[in-house]
Amino acid sequence: MSIYSLVVHTRPEDIESVSTALGKKQGVEVHGANEKGKIVVSLDHPDRGYCSDTIMSFHAIEGVLNSSLIYEYFIDDKDSQVITESRQTTTTEAS
Repeated sequence: MSIYSLVVHTRPEDIESVSTALGKKQGVEVHGANEKGKIVVSLDHPDRGYCSDTIMSFHAIEGVLNSSLIYEYFIDDKDSQVITESRQTTTTEAS
């Protein structure tokens, strides 16, 4: 599982079109923007390579000036499975 948070920079007049284009990408959610052209987005997808490619594709959107990675969370699927199984065991024991 991969979760990213970014700020995408654009000109103020391009906020709406860039936000719309970003929101059409799989796994991308637009959370808001300010009047200076900073758009807050998150990206959530199980494939880390997909996330990297998607972030790089932001720069191909007309009006995007730059993007800044704010946060990255990654857990390998096998580690995720171990955590899930551990939580299920703990929940079952507590019942």
